[in-house]
Amino acid sequence: MARKTTPFTRLGQLLEYALVRALACGFAFLSARQVQWLGRTLGDVAYRLAAKRRRTALINLDIAFGGSKSPREKHAIVRNCFRQLTVSALECLWVSHDPARRVPQLIEGTDGLEELERCLARGKGVFFLTAHYGNWEVMGLNHGLLGLARLHSIARKLDNPRVQPLAMSFRTATGNNIFLRDDPPLKIVRAIQNNECVVVMMDQNTAVRAVFVDFFGRAAATPRSIALLSHRMDAPILPMFCHPTGRGTYRIQYGPELILEKTGNRDADILSGTQTCCRFVEGVIRERPDYWMWGHRRWKTRPRGEPGIY
Repeated sequence: MARKTTPFTRLGQLLEYALVRALACGFAFLSARQVQWLGRTLGDVAYRLAAKRRRTALINLDIAFGGSKSPREKHAIVRNCFRQLTVSALECLWVSHDPARRVPQLIEGTDGLEELERCLARGKGVFFLTAHYGNWEVMGLNHGLLGLARLHSIARKLDNPRVQPLAMSFRTATGNNIFLRDDPPLKIVRAIQNNECVVVMMDQNTAVRAVFVDFFGRAAATPRSIALLSHRMDAPILPMFCHPTGRGTYRIQYGPELILEKTGNRDADILSGTQTCCRFVEGVIRERPDYWMWGHRRWKTRPRGEPGIY
């Protein structure tokens, strides 16, 4: 059912649209370094003002690291997380002016392409496993520029219908495609059958058709789609992550391929495969926690009878 809009809501949507267009035009004349400096500065402002998100992030860090990190270390991680998210958003506005020329300025290198080519050579498509880490939007655009296999991303339709076409245009600027979450799953199946790539983000809370697996030592409701479809279609699962270098650039890492066990017990295999994927994502975040989106309520959905966390 469509959400009812009021004149006040429509005015807010119009103002948001105008702001996005104005920022995109303004950033067209800045350098990458200027955009990153501005992003870090605004990220510090957001860290101070977004008290609710900051509290959520600190709760999540307590779950993930307990007493192994001091309160000072946890606050530093949250501050850097806000900086990275803001830098990523502003970089996307900057890149949107000329993706083919500006994306390569942000990508220092790409590792594991031979692993991707080996997976594609099987002719069964590829599922990419990734997370809200680094600048995942620029990573997707960079894949489109490689020209190896078309990339399909799964995204939620934005609340603002005026901004939605801008987001779609940006995400498809280098030849990629977008599946909306309410699109038929058959679209994903056909893409894989055509030996194309579908990227799935497994690091957010999922209340519908989810399974509970361990994530940082706590049960987390997680989408099982990637393990289910890989099991059914025998398509390889390849991690793809965007790692900040600390020099204002990123390195993209493909692989290593995740091998999911097939025991003959379908449900157990899908649960085990989902856990394997979640464990890999956790490992990436543990190594460099500053670059993950800690403000999301990852453990919001709880097993029956377990009290809420937030």
